[in-house]
Amino acid sequence: MTDKLFSFRWDIDHRACITDGLPRIMQVCEEFGVKNTFFVNMGRATNLKEWLRKGGIKGTKAKLNDMEAVHLIKKIGWPRFILETLLSRPVGRSFVDRLQNLVAAGHELGQHGGSDHVVWSRRFFELPENVIAQDVTDAHEEMTRLFGRPVGFTSPGFKSDERISRIVENLGFSYDGDAIGGNPHHPTVGGAALGHWRIPVTLCGPRTVPLLEWHGARQTPDQEIIADLDKRLDGERWVVLYGHPCYEGVNDGILRQVFRTVLDRGFRFVTHQQMVDQLR
Repeated sequence: MTDKLFSFRWDIDHRACITDGLPRIMQVCEEFGVKNTFFVNMGRATNLKEWLRKGGIKGTKAKLNDMEAVHLIKKIGWPRFILETLLSRPVGRSFVDRLQNLVAAGHELGQHGGSDHVVWSRRFFELPENVIAQDVTDAHEEMTRLFGRPVGFTSPGFKSDERISRIVENLGFSYDGDAIGGNPHHPTVGGAALGHWRIPVTLCGPRTVPLLEWHGARQTPDQEIIADLDKRLDGERWVVLYGHPCYEGVNDGILRQVFRTVLDRGFRFVTHQQMVDQLR
């Protein structure tokens, strides 16, 4: 790569990502003349059976005390969380027009898992490969019909293994985003390199918490957030930052500061596919 490349990846996990965050993100992108990459969950974001299985309100209250992440309930509030958990309405297929507008505006739309974000996040390693493959294939066919064939794939919660690498390869995706840290590379299955790329998130908080969300959980002042970002950009030639529209997207003030900092440091905004094209 000769350019300094920056790609902002958004994971559209929940309906609030589209209703609350997406319009603001698109506005900020338009102001700066840049394009971002979005991975949409076509299925449901919440699951009452899984929620009760993991302790329901008691388990959720424990997670609300996490000092490194902002729980979904803090992002959307208890009333909306309960409503969506009870209704289990799908995400992507409920907002076809809005997502088609996103694609029409030049942004990249990729696939985020299959039909149940919670089951994948919590019980991925229990699921048989044929079940996962059918689930991903069904979502892939639906996305292709509604928005055109997606070129990229990401797993909910970064829960991935060689089974997903095989599925991604067989469906002809150009890349997956199932890693944090490291350089872009071709994933392997049984020691053999596959044809598609893996584009890791390079700037992240602890565990899989997005960097800006981690700062938000710690109530870091905006000035210190930007100073930390600026320091992390030192010496980098390509950078991938990620977030969720229902949190970072709603906080469009800090998002504008992030975009301005990145551009001032000489980075060129690209989509993930454009980054893959540079790698080739």
